[in-house]
Amino acid sequence: MSTEWAPTMIEQYYQKKSSESNEAHAVWTYVEKPSSDEVLSLVKDLSADERFIHDALDHDEIPRVESDQTYTYVITRFAYETATHEIETAPILFALNHTHLVTVSAERLPGLEAILPGGEHEVDSHNPSQIMLSILLQIDAEYDRFIHDSSRRIRHLLKQMGNRQVGPDSFIHFVHIEDDMNDFISALRPTNTSLHHLLDSRVVDFEKHQALVSTVILNNEQSIQTCEDNLKSVDSIRRTYTLIHSHNLDRTIKILTMVSVFISIPTMFFSMYGMNIGLPQQKNRAAFAALMIICLATVLATYLIGRKKKIF
Repeated sequence: MSTEWAPTMIEQYYQKKSSESNEAHAVWTYVEKPSSDEVLSLVKDLSADERFIHDALDHDEIPRVESDQTYTYVITRFAYETATHEIETAPILFALNHTHLVTVSAERLPGLEAILPGGEHEVDSHNPSQIMLSILLQIDAEYDRFIHDSSRRIRHLLKQMGNRQVGPDSFIHFVHIEDDMNDFISALRPTNTSLHHLLDSRVVDFEKHQALVSTVILNNEQSIQTCEDNLKSVDSIRRTYTLIHSHNLDRTIKILTMVSVFISIPTMFFSMYGMNIGLPQQKNRAAFAALMIICLATVLATYLIGRKKKIF
């Protein structure tokens, strides 16, 4: 079995012998970026609904669960890192029945090698439901990794704010973090709703793996709570920065106002003695010194009055 990752592929894992014959069949069929011919092959050979396969290849598809006579179809979303180191989410389809699991996605499933036969978290079962839940746990692990990385970036930006090193680039990072957290929440909440529905409807044998289902749901709830905490932190930092910026702007305006008042007082006196009319003590040699003393006294009195009234 090849382990190389091609642009498009259909791989089959966890071979199981049929009780009616000695022929082995795959319990899990993994499909990544299927071509048109591969989609037709899935419809023909595995009786999968073509509509759901195309939905899984739509990058904007929302999580949901539906059933037909052959499969229960669960669409959820997983997080992955692009070649440009951006965090995105993509849909994945689980087509599940009592004997077979088909997964379809347009992107490579992160951490896939860990749950394959011989991997670090190999599934010790040929049960399709347990394999699906193991995949969901691996998806949760990737969400946790990205969420914790976002938390670390928030703490770093908060430290920068304390050192007064926050600039426009920092707030661009905040926007990206906020977008990632909202994207994660919009994927995790419907996934939990789908799992609760599968437990209640008993369409597949999820009730046999209730402990594992509860673990997946609990992990999702914890991830959602961490995302919400990160969003609150980002909002708090943004509001704090706005208050600091408003305070600094108000202080700057007060300083400029104070300077304008101090300049206007001597300007008024000197403008009076610059007029071409006769003025008191115009020819007195001590008039300039007296005028300067009056200006300084007036400026000082204005400053003291402003400080007392907390204007400056």
